[in-house]
Amino acid sequence: MTTRLNERKAAELKPRKQSYEVRDDVVRGLILRVGVKGQKVWEVVTPNGKTASGRPRRTRTRLGLFPDLSVKEARRAAETIKADRLSPGASRGIKTVSELFARYANAVGGRMRSFRDVESVWRIWAEPRIGSVRITDLNIYHGIDLRDHISAASSQTRASSALRVLRPMLSWAASEGYLPVNPWLGLKAGTPALERDRVLTEIEWIKLWEVAQSTHYPFGPWLQALMLSGQRLSNVAQMRWDEIAGDVWIIPALKMKATRPDRARSHEVPLSGALSDLIASQPRLGPYVFTTTGDKPIVPGSKLKVRVSTQAELTDWRWHDVRRTAATLMASSGVQRFVVERVLGHSDSSITAIYDRASYRGEKREALEILAGTVIEPLPRERLTNE
Repeated sequence: MTTRLNERKAAELKPRKQSYEVRDDVVRGLILRVGVKGQKVWEVVTPNGKTASGRPRRTRTRLGLFPDLSVKEARRAAETIKADRLSPGASRGIKTVSELFARYANAVGGRMRSFRDVESVWRIWAEPRIGSVRITDLNIYHGIDLRDHISAASSQTRASSALRVLRPMLSWAASEGYLPVNPWLGLKAGTPALERDRVLTEIEWIKLWEVAQSTHYPFGPWLQALMLSGQRLSNVAQMRWDEIAGDVWIIPALKMKATRPDRARSHEVPLSGALSDLIASQPRLGPYVFTTTGDKPIVPGSKLKVRVSTQAELTDWRWHDVRRTAATLMASSGVQRFVVERVLGHSDSSITAIYDRASYRGEKREALEILAGTVIEPLPRERLTNE
């Protein structure tokens, strides 16, 4: 059936005992396919050479779902795809999703808040799954497959978070003309991320430390450093030797989270005696303190977490809960909340912060010595530096 489609006509199409197609008479090759359950899918048919017998060969490309993709948007997407098919290279030199991500990172990475989270999701989950997919073949089913894979390997919450940070890339690609339309436009992320308040108990904290002590380099020492510093997982995992200046670890501004990257500041972490000794005892295999290859930092993943969970008898926890527990332990030991926030590297949004440029190095060091005392015999007072 062929008709001049509009929003009303498309909405009024009813399912039948068998799926059927309605061809748009405005854009040649544009089809709205109606399934037996009422789902309406936009597709475009384009020529793709000839068969061995000389008959025309055609290719169908899925554009998205109606009404997520309007009639006007579907026509524009169909025209773009047809133009790409007729003029090779219209995709501007990008062939795979990996190449698309590289272009995306170069374009927005420097000005997007927490782009390191996007890079982490891409490297750990998305690149192995869809990195080699041609962008002309990318469709909603790749998104569904990725979501289901992450749900099975980790959790539904992590799968939802992964889709939420990746979909803006495809929207950007569509707006820049790399894709005719966001192929994941109608894809549901699923379970929303919930705010967590999990804090490890004293027994769980000690058991986690014991597991960290018994685990070989680099993951055991990394976990110890995570517990002793209270810093973010990625910052500890990506710790570099050139960031250690005597008894202070300086995390560069580009690694710090900030609403506006241009306002991010480097973060000083005074090393407690225990953390200083731990770092000094690690082998120097390359620029990173914790590494398996020498030239790249470690990536603590779900397999390590499962092993640690089993050995420490921990349930319903995440790596970030270690940071929350560290903050709680310092606060419950009498450390002022303001100092705890400085240890964590949280920004101070008060007016006073504009004028107060003190590093609070001495206060932070004492707080971190107190944190170390939760797993190690408290150090004598003479080890504390008066700064």
